[in-house]
Amino acid sequence: MQHRCTVLLLFYLTASSAGVTSSARAESPLRRIEGAVPGQSAAVVVDDCRLIHTTQILPVDADGRVAGATPGDQVDHVLSRLGEIIAASDTSRRRAVKLNIYVADAATRDLVRQKLPGWFGDADLPAVSYVETALPVAGAKVALDAVIASALKNSAAQPTFGTLNAGRAVDWSELPRGDVVYVSGQAEPGELAEATRETLNSLLRTLRNMQLGRQHIVGLKCFVQPMSEAHVVDRELRRFFGEATIPPVSLVEWSSSSRPIEIELIAYAPPVDATETVSFSAPPWMRTSPVYSRVARIHGNRRIYTSGLYANDEGDGAAQVQDIFRSLKGILASTGSDVGHLAKATYYVSGDDASAQLNAIRPSIYDPKRPPAASKAFVKGVAADRRSITLDMIAAPAP
Repeated sequence: MQHRCTVLLLFYLTASSAGVTSSARAESPLRRIEGAVPGQSAAVVVDDCRLIHTTQILPVDADGRVAGATPGDQVDHVLSRLGEIIAASDTSRRRAVKLNIYVADAATRDLVRQKLPGWFGDADLPAVSYVETALPVAGAKVALDAVIASALKNSAAQPTFGTLNAGRAVDWSELPRGDVVYVSGQAEPGELAEATRETLNSLLRTLRNMQLGRQHIVGLKCFVQPMSEAHVVDRELRRFFGEATIPPVSLVEWSSSSRPIEIELIAYAPPVDATETVSFSAPPWMRTSPVYSRVARIHGNRRIYTSGLYANDEGDGAAQVQDIFRSLKGILASTGSDVGHLAKATYYVSGDDASAQLNAIRPSIYDPKRPPAASKAFVKGVAADRRSITLDMIAAPAP
């Protein structure tokens, strides 16, 4: 089974507590926004870099069996594998931008949080998100995918791919300097195999509307149910890409009453002259929405990745959503951005009230002409006690 990424960081934070810290070495292309949660930055600003996107790293050995008798062993295994990818792609831990961490339960989340400061160092903490989900290998308790800034300055004409072991699945893709495209989650009807196949074809049609193709895809994230059928998704991905390289893919189990799978993607696009740092569009055959864009495109090489946001205090869905957006505005201001320059949003919800209130409140937050590309997934949990929603964001700088 191929398990790969696309790129996603959870924390309690108030806008007033956010501050800026810099990595000790002047040559670092990253600026980190300090947050209130140990083990992560509130946000990371990356400038003028190629970006490595890893696959979803699972705690498995070369034979695909779970490696590690305990959750702690599994955490060590996935971090060790991440370290191997970082070394093989000629970058360093101090260039880590973002971790998306998938855990089976809150106890495993706590183990990860304890280990990250020692693994990265307190001055070089990435933005981090967590979500509770079943994983595509039975017995696995933790997985992650990552975005890391490359040390290479030259740019390729399209994404490149790397693997740690010849003959195995791709372990990472490298997004060249230039523009980046975020396509909102798409979901077609049918049984899982048919829905996966038709959703991939729909995504390709969207890319072709922008004069892009399969070869420009950097990563895919699949929200699938049930996770026990993940092998069906893998089979359809192999058919879709054929002899071409399958980019990194990550899988999250979701609950949907109408679709077995939703897929979003990240793609490279050659740079174009633009007056805006981010632009929004929709294929002519798709309806537009005031709360999400079908496609968002960041122009240029500065991007902002936030950690996952939670409400600071317990409350109903409305209180949680309002608190999260207040914190988000403060963090974005610290990075030189704002809600009008959000490019990508991933909303994880685990309660009906939070989901309904997100829908109700978003219209008051976003400019209806420029909401971010987005996916909303109803999941097992958001990896935080007495919380039922978390937001994970990518933004462009305000001009």
